[in-house]
Amino acid sequence: MNFSGDGKVEILEVHAEGEVGQIVVSGAPNIPGETLLDQMNYINQHDNSILKFCLHEPRGKSQMTVNLLLPSKNPAAEYGFIPMQPDGAHSMSGSNAMCVATALIELGFVKTSGKEYRVPIDTPSGLIVANANLSGSKVRDVEIEMPTSFLEYANIEIEVKDFGKVTADIAFGGCYFVLVNAAQLQLPICNENASKLVQLGKAIKEAASAQIKVQHPEIPELNQIEYTMFVEYSLPKIKTSTILYPGRVDRSPCGTGTAAQLATLIVKGEFQSDKELVSESIIGGQFFAKAKDKVKCGKRDAIIPVMRGRAWVYGKTQFFIDPTDPFLAGYTLSDTW
Repeated sequence: MNFSGDGKVEILEVHAEGEVGQIVVSGAPNIPGETLLDQMNYINQHDNSILKFCLHEPRGKSQMTVNLLLPSKNPAAEYGFIPMQPDGAHSMSGSNAMCVATALIELGFVKTSGKEYRVPIDTPSGLIVANANLSGSKVRDVEIEMPTSFLEYANIEIEVKDFGKVTADIAFGGCYFVLVNAAQLQLPICNENASKLVQLGKAIKEAASAQIKVQHPEIPELNQIEYTMFVEYSLPKIKTSTILYPGRVDRSPCGTGTAAQLATLIVKGEFQSDKELVSESIIGGQFFAKAKDKVKCGKRDAIIPVMRGRAWVYGKTQFFIDPTDPFLAGYTLSDTW
């Protein structure tokens, strides 16, 4: 993959409630594809050089996402993004959408006026809309209109190696999640249990992927379970822990997982659609979710969730592309990867 620009890749340093979501704003190679979904698939199936360059050591680390900012393929938006994580490019991320929207506004990529601003953003999962609340040039918070979200399987049993049976819901909130009530595990969501949650979450995701088939009714390419989310319930509040590759806890409350959880609660009749769900992360950050509309996705009952949270732009980095560098493609070691 040939990098564009003048031998530099420019990256904005951003986080949403503690979860790092860097943004590549210039210097990335051209990614073929007529849609962002095509471009995501190209990265995953043909050439992931930009992912390895940014995310792998010595430039990257496992505890972050790098978002590839691209021209939108949808005429309703100017910009789009593809979230890239160590295991590949993904279709959507709520926390990273907050990072991208905040950076687009605060860095002047889009023109704003007044105290509120609406930013359409293209993603592989489809068009989303970010509604930002402004204080001068600062974004106080941003509300994301998430992809249509739905419950695919309720109360399904999964046989997990070296653990036994786990009961879970399988739901879509921009990507597919295994939603696990942490109470059945007797494993509270807290910093002290982070390593145990990671190991069990990886095993549950692996088992669910082998035992359960998922298929988005409108987007054929979305047919894989991507994450395990552990949940503690104290409605209207939940505490969450989403497990990400290669083995870590999402520092944010996880926007797509919260969207999947909100859809599940509403479809199962356990939460009223006009109420706001508070989703709290393992480190105490919070997202606020509610259903904008009840809709259908194929034959499934579904919702259009909106997710409110905060992001901060805290720095800017330039990576130089030196052809003599033996680690342009990056590397990983099993001590942290």
